[in-house]
Amino acid sequence: MVFHPGWNKNFIISFLIGFGFWMVMFFIQFYVGDLEFVGVHNPVNVIMPVVEVFIGYLVGSLINDLIVRGYVINILKDKIHIVWVFIISILIYALDDYWYAGFSLRNIIFSIILGLSLTLAYYKTGSIWADTGLHYGLNIAYGLFFGLVGNSGSGIFIVKETGHETAFSNLLHYLVPAIMFLFVLCTIRFYTTIVPNIKNRKITISQ
Repeated sequence: MVFHPGWNKNFIISFLIGFGFWMVMFFIQFYVGDLEFVGVHNPVNVIMPVVEVFIGYLVGSLINDLIVRGYVINILKDKIHIVWVFIISILIYALDDYWYAGFSLRNIIFSIILGLSLTLAYYKTGSIWADTGLHYGLNIAYGLFFGLVGNSGSGIFIVKETGHETAFSNLLHYLVPAIMFLFVLCTIRFYTTIVPNIKNRKITISQ
């Protein structure tokens, strides 16, 4: 993990992308009736949930990214074709994610599509912060409504899952991460890219 020049820019850009796309997804769910907005918790009662969400998801996102992408990609990228590196890294992420989201075909497909953005951000930039910013941003958006434990009402905002699902709402869970992947693909040139030189222990920075 390197705090290279431009790490904060990578983190902020990615955070805004991840947070923005997930907030759009939640707003659409409110609009179509999948979720119902009940209200906001008393400010006194949200202090600990806010601390848990912001610190817990940062630590969790960073650890996951360092292992599933940073470690896996670096040990495999010079040994096998990069396509297989992507597949292995994304599958590990999807299998790890189902422990939290529950095992279902829908969750696996969702995690695979999401894993494309996370893996691409790290591979193209060499910066773990480009990856973690995305991961942390979408987790924060999720945490505002579902807290750290994933229960509706345990975040800052009180929401209710209506159980009203349509073909569109089911498609939304695939559509949003897929569009986010295309957006990351188009904006990756604005990130700071690092190219580590292992032999000389130096880092080359490019824009």
